[in-house]
Amino acid sequence: MKTKPTLAQQRAIAYSSKPFAALSLFASIYVLHHLIKNPNKTTRMYHRLIGCMNAFILVQTIFILWGNWAVPEGTPFFAGASGTVQTCTVQGFFVILASISVASYYASLSICSYVSVKHNFKEENYKWIEKWIHFVCTILPLAYSSWMAATENINPFGSGCFVASSPLGCQADPEVKCERGSDQNFALIIIGLSQIVTYFIIPPCSMMALYKLLHKAKKEHQSSKGMKQLIEGARKRLLRDVMIQISLYLFSFWATYFFSLIAFITQTVTGEKPYSLLIFSNVVLHSQGFIVMLVYFQLGRRSQKDRHKLPKAPECKGRNLDSNLQPIRMRASMNESDMGASPRVLKKSVESTFNIFDGIPDESSPWAKYIDQDSEDDDSDDVVDDFGME
Repeated sequence: MKTKPTLAQQRAIAYSSKPFAALSLFASIYVLHHLIKNPNKTTRMYHRLIGCMNAFILVQTIFILWGNWAVPEGTPFFAGASGTVQTCTVQGFFVILASISVASYYASLSICSYVSVKHNFKEENYKWIEKWIHFVCTILPLAYSSWMAATENINPFGSGCFVASSPLGCQADPEVKCERGSDQNFALIIIGLSQIVTYFIIPPCSMMALYKLLHKAKKEHQSSKGMKQLIEGARKRLLRDVMIQISLYLFSFWATYFFSLIAFITQTVTGEKPYSLLIFSNVVLHSQGFIVMLVYFQLGRRSQKDRHKLPKAPECKGRNLDSNLQPIRMRASMNESDMGASPRVLKKSVESTFNIFDGIPDESSPWAKYIDQDSEDDDSDDVVDDFGME
């Protein structure tokens, strides 16, 4: 370690993020309490994944709060270090396990969103992927953290213990002999590649595929007649709302990890701590549970407030709604497919909520025909009944 931290920097690294970790702790407890209090939500895959992610956030924040107190007593440049090698290994084991699991679950939400929208949220068509998500998000991180603990690669790092050699930076300095964790190259390559895939490949690719899916459906029906003019505005609002949700998801994901990844890479490559960046990244990262809670409930509120309404057919003075719809009824009876959507939406002025993570499986939704390729047109008898035709 070429640059030694001042006592003020040591204390800032050790303690500045603890209030934010405590905030995340209570936020994760609140989300779990919310899901337990509303068991109907856990019937949906999205909420089950959110619950698992918050369970790991709870574990993560507990051991983050332990942090510097688990570092072996007497470790240079770690303020408040009062633990042992064993406490450091335990603390680091659970931080590694939980941090990888949280990131993996958050990334899996993007995959869940894509397949959910593709199948119009009919969970029976894609429920099989859930067991593989849990396998990747729990078993693989458990195996990795166990491997790190068994090979003595969990040592003081950052504000607590993580994957590192001891003394810190010994691998980069040939004059310093490593006492623990001397063979980390392969382990660091694995965790580095997994972080890149988890953070910067899976989420944006899934979200881009989702937007492309919706945009393609929009293009395929641009040539439809009749209902086109009535639903064009609603389509634009839907795509705009989808982009807002995607941006909110990606921003909240990247914002909590970006600075920590930069600090991790810098410290691993140089063997030095970028102290100011480390302090700031710890504050942001340890606020993750609180940020996840805000995004979770914000998306829930959007699904209740931001409704895409298909406009009613205009009413003319001196004529009732039935006579206004007569030309549309006749066209529907001749060629409903040219309309691009069921005529019933004109009479009912259907309101459809669209949440890319937690939609409602409803084949009567005006979006079902444009998203779910397996959905079928309703029986003509239903259309006739809706319009009062005999």
